[in-house]
Amino acid sequence: MLEEVLTTDLHLREAKKKIESLWANGIDFSKQEVEEAKKNNRLLLLDMDFTSECQLHCYYCDRTPDRFQQEGRTKLTTEDRKNLILQAKALGARTVEFPGSGEPMIDEGFWEVMEFVYENGMTPVIFTSGWHLDDASIDRLYNLGATIFLKYNSTSHEVNDKIVKVKGYGAYVETILNKLVKKGFTESIPTRLAIDIVIAPQNEDIDDLSHIYRWCRRNNVHHYISTLIPEGLADRKSKLYEKNRAKKFIEHFYQIDREEFGLDYTPSLPMAGGYKCRQVNVGLFVNLYGEVYDCNGLGRFLGHIRVNTLEEIWNAKYAKHVREEEQEGHCEVRSRVWDETELKGFDRKLEEYKEWEIKNNAVDEVLLKGLYHRENKNELVNSSQDK
Repeated sequence: MLEEVLTTDLHLREAKKKIESLWANGIDFSKQEVEEAKKNNRLLLLDMDFTSECQLHCYYCDRTPDRFQQEGRTKLTTEDRKNLILQAKALGARTVEFPGSGEPMIDEGFWEVMEFVYENGMTPVIFTSGWHLDDASIDRLYNLGATIFLKYNSTSHEVNDKIVKVKGYGAYVETILNKLVKKGFTESIPTRLAIDIVIAPQNEDIDDLSHIYRWCRRNNVHHYISTLIPEGLADRKSKLYEKNRAKKFIEHFYQIDREEFGLDYTPSLPMAGGYKCRQVNVGLFVNLYGEVYDCNGLGRFLGHIRVNTLEEIWNAKYAKHVREEEQEGHCEVRSRVWDETELKGFDRKLEEYKEWEIKNNAVDEVLLKGLYHRENKNELVNSSQDK
């Protein structure tokens, strides 16, 4: 049972002035902040993978082989991650996000990196199943200023167990969710707690999802709700179905916001609640092996940190092109599938670059060097990091 804790509606009143007040601390990038960052060429967010290990077996997992198959590639070390954090900070980053590629808390360097982010005055944002959270780790993450995105797909313990294929998970994660609220993660504006929900056929109960949605609004919990990202195990054939399903749910939640909470905004795919992802304009994602992309959905390949610095990749020709148009919630990872691309796997991640290369009669040396390094595993190339 989800417990009611918050006794104020200040977050809702603030959201009527600025919808980002209902997003999660660390990813609450407004349109104005993005425009200012673009004007000053600032990176605001570093997105980075931890271990690929995970005790859960979610059938909708969107990880592609880029994120978990080693294939002779060298994984990032704790020192590598700390170095990248300093590079990102020098470019203006205020947030370091850890989406996976497995369960971040399993990584042996997890706590050392969390401490390092905090010591450098940045916000750590952690996507977790909650399976490895307990009272001690909740206290520690709270004191480190962390924002938590907790997997929670249904109020039904049985449904949650079925989705992750682990018995007892549903009851445990609900206990953890209530503990996070009681600890005070929801007392700030924006909140430091989000529920990460993937709407899939197994939990497509509109009444239950609406109950969770309303609870989030009342208790200042950000709801990160979307349908399947068509990558990895979730790369389904029913592309149009997923797009239409997303539209249906987003419109439903918008009606709840407008009629019950007095919140008005322009709903847009693919996220519910007026949330517009802007990572492509202000962030970079580094996977487990140092490959750099525009987002953690493995959108577009940009380079490799074994070959170039983060600054060189950020300022490369193609990376600048990717950031030119304001993202405003648009999800390229989903759109390229919804638009019926015939390409699979890593070829999808290079599709737009090849079109850009032909159109502009130009090449991006940073991207090409990174691609060469990726395809030739650990073969040495001319690296600015080794000079």
